[in-house]
Amino acid sequence: MPIFDNHIHLRPEFLGVQAAKEFERVGGTAIMLTHSPYEDIPIRGGEDFDRAYGKTLAMADAVRGTTGLQVFVALGPYPVEFLGLQRALGRDGAVEAVRSGIDRAARLIADGKAVAFGEVGRPHFPVPRDVVAACNGLLEYTMQRAKELDCAVILHTEDPTPATFAEFAGMASKAGLPPERVVKHHSTPFTRPEDTHGLVPSILAKETLVSDAIKGGPRFLLETDYIDDPKRPGAVLGPTTVPRKTRAWIATGLLSEEACEIIHRDLPERTYGIELHP
Repeated sequence: MPIFDNHIHLRPEFLGVQAAKEFERVGGTAIMLTHSPYEDIPIRGGEDFDRAYGKTLAMADAVRGTTGLQVFVALGPYPVEFLGLQRALGRDGAVEAVRSGIDRAARLIADGKAVAFGEVGRPHFPVPRDVVAACNGLLEYTMQRAKELDCAVILHTEDPTPATFAEFAGMASKAGLPPERVVKHHSTPFTRPEDTHGLVPSILAKETLVSDAIKGGPRFLLETDYIDDPKRPGAVLGPTTVPRKTRAWIATGLLSEEACEIIHRDLPERTYGIELHP
């Protein structure tokens, strides 16, 4: 059975490849390496995303070259970057820059360098309504590009409720993107179809969350959201968490092997259009 961490960040100046090796050592087989901002590559305009995405792709190649892991990549403008761009460029300039970042990620997805947009969406903390509206418009644009490319979108937003899931499902429907290609990263443990409206929740690998999530069936992915930051070691969860916890939950009966097969193979393959190997 594959063991897939659906959301992990790795940085070459921190643990980077070593974190990936630790994941592999305890039984991990595949990761979704998700783009995030880099302090050494400030985003001042759309063209800066090329260099930032290049750093994420180089990290993926470094992991592939030193481990046996399958490494899939998600690229996109981190939503909070909109705030800094707006201060520097104004509202219209920020929208233009982020759209450019979306388009640049789209080209790399079309070239097979990445399999999804991510993490994209809107800030996870309260912001003015006009900022939410601008970010929602950019998210709808991302979903339109995902429809064109037949790829998935990984969302970074506030913690979702059934109403939030319904909102994002409505955006996907408007764009013509199937809801099962939309992943809510760092999700609350809603898993019933009537709560998620077809979206795919990605749950932190914590027992309190998984014990709630599994009540609705194995309709979720597992993630660490490891951020590879020496100032915050282990945040959000350490890189070995998903393999270790998966084995432990099978042993205790919290998750069956059949459920884990869905969580770690069937659902990721359907969501991202990938093939996972044990």
